[in-house]
Formats: sequence, structure tokens, C-alpha cells
Amino acid sequence: MTPRHAAVAEKTDAVEAPRGLSDGLALALSSVLGSLAGFLSWLIAARIMTTEQVGDAQLVVSAFILVGGAAQLNLDVGLMRWIPGAGSRTGRLVWRSLLLIMPLSALLGLLYVGFAPRLATVTAGPGAPFLLGVLVFALACAGWGVFAVHDAALVALGRPWWAVWRNGLFAVARITLLVVLGGIAGLGAFGVVLSWIGPIVVWVAVGSLAIAWLTRRAQGPGELPRRAELVGFLGPTAAGHLGAALLFNQVPVLVNLRFGPETGAVFFIAWQAVMVVDLAATYFMAPLAVGVAREPHRTAELAAVARRRLLLIFLPALAVGALVAHPVLEIFGDAYAQADDVLRLLLLGLAFRLVVVHELGVRQAVGRAFGYARLQLVSTLLVLVDAAVVPVAGGGVAALLPVAIGYVIVQVACVAAVLLLPVVRRRADAEVPAP
Repeated sequence: MTPRHAAVAEKTDAVEAPRGLSDGLALALSSVLGSLAGFLSWLIAARIMTTEQVGDAQLVVSAFILVGGAAQLNLDVGLMRWIPGAGSRTGRLVWRSLLLIMPLSALLGLLYVGFAPRLATVTAGPGAPFLLGVLVFALACAGWGVFAVHDAALVALGRPWWAVWRNGLFAVARITLLVVLGGIAGLGAFGVVLSWIGPIVVWVAVGSLAIAWLTRRAQGPGELPRRAELVGFLGPTAAGHLGAALLFNQVPVLVNLRFGPETGAVFFIAWQAVMVVDLAATYFMAPLAVGVAREPHRTAELAAVARRRLLLIFLPALAVGALVAHPVLEIFGDAYAQADDVLRLLLLGLAFRLVVVHELGVRQAVGRAFGYARLQLVSTLLVLVDAAVVPVAGGGVAALLPVAIGYVIVQVACVAAVLLLPVVRRRADAEVPAP
């Protein structure tokens, strides 16, 4: 390397380090803003609406977030990998991705309404045609499908803090509309749905204009990912992404449809609390991939350190959550506070799931994409089976206890598989005679 090249490389490293920190911080803040806005909006909804109205609204919102999230095919992460090397072809890469996600989300939304027709009834609003509800729900799915991908595109295009501002303004607009439409105007669940869909449409339109402007500025030579690279990356990671989307959103949808909107609303609040911790633990494991990439010879040591830190941080937090379950749920109202034992059981299950989250992080760090996707999907499908087959005995919050107990059993089984199957395989390999 010539002295000039060395100087350029040193300067580039100095620039890239703070930029990487800025990108990560911006994405983290965007996630925090979304979580805080979600907590505040559902708290407001619980205080100004009946549990049945909250349940109807939750059903629609969880469903279009599920459909739109699943249809993203993990292209948000893919764009962050590929945009920096795309050069003047950046626009083609971004728009091909968005124009794949949007119609796919809408199509899946139309199919999903057939699975749960009540979605269209709530989305249409009082007295409106059923078909209108179907079309509006499909629009919500399409909008949400590209909404989150815009954040990734902005980060990859060098505007990470635009993502923070758009998420902050989106939260303010959504909460304001919730109060006006759901509370003052008395539209109930329909008001909540409108408070989401309206800002989504506006933000996607404005975000698309911003991305169009940024992609036109991209210059220089570049290349698009080849088909083999696309399939190799998106195939297994999209399957794992689908598993996470199903776990976070399909479970409360199933409970809502089977147990009714009132019981579903109560379960949703408890489930959200658990999934926030689950997501935080997942993010906690993400830096392991960086450590393994830098020092692959220390993979086992780094994984053990990550497991110890994960358990030391999150197990006490789960214990505190179990202790304060009743007063926290009481903030939402007396009906929600009755689910304190349900929340405690879910937190117990999550304590076991931390082992699974650690294993998922390790598999992702060492590049075992198919193993990662398999574990994520299997653990999710078992929870879905639990939510789908547990008998609806009686009514009210007490009917949710078997669902929560089933969640604990599933996590214990997954932990047993994660810990015992490698031991069984090693013994089987040791018993195979050498040729």
C-alpha cells in the first residue's frame, strides 16, 4: 500500500467509525420512540375506551403490522447491506425492493381478511360497506410494509437522523389523532384504526419523495447483488424474520379471535410487555456478531460471556416485572389488572426463553442462517399451536391462564432441545466406529 493509499484508508476508517455509531444510535432511538409511542397510545386507548373497543382496534393493528412486517422479506437489512455498494444503481435497487414489498403486502392483506373477516368490519367503520374495509386493510398492510423499510433506506443513504425525526413526528401525529378521533369524536376502535392508517399513508408518500431525491444523488460505479446472493441471504433470514413477526403479532390476534375482543385486549397488553423485553434481549445479543467477526477464534468464549451477561441483566428485570405486575397493569384499568397472574406466567416463560434468544444470537453470529431460521420458526409455531388449541373454558381473564401456562411449557421444551440435542449428537458421533 502506498503512503497516499494508507492516508486515505486511515481517513476513511476515521469517518466510518463515528458514522457507524451514529447509524446504530439513530436506529436505536427510532425503535425506542416507536416503543414509547406504542405504550402511550395503548394506555390512552385503554383509559378512554372500553376493553371491547381496545380489543377490536388491537386486532386490526396487530394484523396489518404482522402482514406488512412479514412481506418485508428482511429487505430492510438487505438494503443496508447493498445500498453502499450500489452507486448510481441505488435508485433501481431501492425502488425494486419497495415495489415488491407494497403489492405483496396488499395481496397478503386481502388473503388475511379471508382468515379473519372481522378485520374488515372494524376497519370499515360503523355502517360502511364490508368491501371498503377489505380495501382499506389491504392499504394499511401495503403502507406498513414499506414504512419500516424507509428507515433502513434513509440510514443506508446517509440520513440516519431523518429516520429519527420521521418516527418522532409519526408518533406525535398518531397519538394526537387517537385522542381526537378515538376520544373526542367518539369513534372508538375505528378512530384508533384511522389514527394509524392516516399517518402511515402521509408518511409513506413524503418518505418516498425524500428517498427519490436521495437516490438521484447517488453517483459512481456500483453493482447490484446477484440472484445467488439475494436468495442466499434473504431466504433463511426472511424465514427467521417471519417467525419473529408471527410471535409478536399473530399470537394476540389468535387470542382475540378465539376469546373475544375484551379478553383479547387484556391479553394484548400483557403480551406487549413481554414482547418488549423479548425484543430488548434480542437486540442485546446482536453485538455478538461483531465480536465473532473480529475474533472468530474466541467464538465459544464470547458466546459464554454474552450468555452470562444476558442472564445477569434480564433475569432480575423479569423478577421485578413479576413483582410489580399488578400495579403496572392497573395503570391501564381494573380490567387489565386482573391479568397480573397471566403476566407473571408469561414472564416466567420468558425467563426460559432467554436461553433460546441466546442460542438464536449465537447461530446468527456464526452464520448458521438455516439453523437460526429453524429454531425461530419452530419455537414460534409451538406458541401459535398453544394459542390456537387451548380450550376456551368459561370467559374472562381466567380463561387466559391455560394459554400462559402453555407458553411456559413451550419455552421449557425449547430450552431442553437447545441444551440436550447437541449432547445427544456428540454422543452419537462418538459411538460411530471409525472406518
